[in-house]
Amino acid sequence: MLDDEPSDFRIEEVTPELALSGAIRLLQANRLDDAERIFSVLLENYPDIPEILHFYGILAHRRGRDDLAVESIEKAIAIAPTYADAYNNLGNIYNKAGKPEKAVDAYRRAIELNPGNVAAHNNLGTVLKDLERFEEAAERFAKAIELMPDNAELYHNFGNVFRKQGKFGEAAQAYRRAINLRPYRSDDYENLCHVLYLQGLVEEALPTIRQWLEHDPTNPLALHRLHSYAGTDVPARASDDYVRMTFDSFADSFDYVLKGLDYRAPGLVKEAVAALYDRDRVDLEVLDAGCGTGLCGEFLRPYARRLTGVDLSVKMLEKAHARRQYDDLIESELTAYIGRHTDRFDLIVSADTLVYFGDLSAVFERVGRALRRGGYFIFTVERNDERPSEGYKINLHGRYSHTEDYLQRELESAGLSLRRGEQQMLRYEAGVPVEGFLIVAARS
Repeated sequence: MLDDEPSDFRIEEVTPELALSGAIRLLQANRLDDAERIFSVLLENYPDIPEILHFYGILAHRRGRDDLAVESIEKAIAIAPTYADAYNNLGNIYNKAGKPEKAVDAYRRAIELNPGNVAAHNNLGTVLKDLERFEEAAERFAKAIELMPDNAELYHNFGNVFRKQGKFGEAAQAYRRAINLRPYRSDDYENLCHVLYLQGLVEEALPTIRQWLEHDPTNPLALHRLHSYAGTDVPARASDDYVRMTFDSFADSFDYVLKGLDYRAPGLVKEAVAALYDRDRVDLEVLDAGCGTGLCGEFLRPYARRLTGVDLSVKMLEKAHARRQYDDLIESELTAYIGRHTDRFDLIVSADTLVYFGDLSAVFERVGRALRRGGYFIFTVERNDERPSEGYKINLHGRYSHTEDYLQRELESAGLSLRRGEQQMLRYEAGVPVEGFLIVAARS
C-alpha cells in the first residue's frame, strides 16, 4: 500500500486496521496527501475509532491545522479516556501552538495513565524548562533517565536544565554522559565546552574539543573554540561558517538573551547617531553592517532615505525582516558586500559585529571607499589593554578585542579620521562586565 497506493482506494477491500497501518506509514514517510486520502475514507466509514481520530489529529497538525488537530484528538480521548499516547500528542500540539500550560496538563495526564511513558516525561520536562520551572523539569528528566538510562537525548536535555539553573558542574556531567552514549553530535560538545568555560576550566575543555574534531574534523564551532582556548593558529577573523552557524542557532533567543546581559551596543550607536544628525532628516543612505535581528533598524529608520541591512545569518535576517524597518536585507559577509560599493553610503553602523574580526584593515579600507565624503562610520568593538603585538587578540569567549592605538592607526590608513572614541561597558559575559570602545569615524 505504501509504495503504490491506488487513487481509487476502496475501504471495503481491506480491514480498517490494515488501512490505518498504511495511512500511518504514509504519514511517517511525509506523504501527507496520500495519508489524508485514506484518513478521509476511514473517518467517513469509522468515525468513532479512537486510533483513527488520534492519528488524523497528528496529520492535521503536520498540515498546520492545529484547531482541527486538537478537535480530532479530543474526540479520541472522549471515546477512550485512558488513551495515554493521545494525551502525549495533544501536549505536543498545544506546545507547538504556544499554549504551554495546556501542554503541561496533557503531559501530566499521559503520565498518570502510563507512568512508564518516557516520551511524556521528556516532553513535560522540556515544556517546564521553557516555562523556567527548572526544578520540576529536572525531576521529569531524572525520571525519564531512570526509565531509559541509555538515551543520550535525555542527558542532553537534563544538562540544558542544569545550565539554565547555573549548575554548571551538573550540566557538564550530563553532557559528558550524552557524549559517551552518542559521540558524534556536535551540540553536546559545544554545550560541554561552554559550561566548562563558564567554570573557568578551559584547559579541561581542550581534550573535549580534540575528541569533537576526531568525529567532525571541519566543524567550524570546534575549530573556533580550539583557536580561542589554545591561542594557537589564530585566524585573522572568525570564519563565515562559524558566524553563520552560531547566529542561525541563536536567532530565536537572541533578543531575549541579550536583555539579560545588559547589552548596550545598539543603544550606544543610537546615541552616537542622534548626536550627529537631526532626527527629522530622512535623506541618508544607511548601511547596518551585521544587522542581526535588526535591533538598530528602528532608530536608524528616521534618518534613512534607504536603509540596508547585511548579515551572514539567514535566520537573523528573517527576524530583521519581521521588524519591517529595512528597505533591503542582504545575505552576505559584510566586508565583501561593502567592497562592492564606492561613494554610496552616508552612514555605516556596525554594533557588536566587528568583535568577530581580528584584523580590521580590510573592513576599514572598504568602508573608506564605500562612504561618501563627509560620511560617518559608527561601530563598537571590545577593548584590549594587554597591548598584543598585532593590536588585537582572540579571547576565551571567542570574540576579538582591540587596542585603541590599533584602531586609530588602521582608521587613518583607510582614510578615515577618528572623531570620537569612548571607552564603554558593552555587555556582561558570565557576570563580568565586557569593556569596549564606541568609535565614530568620518571619511575625510
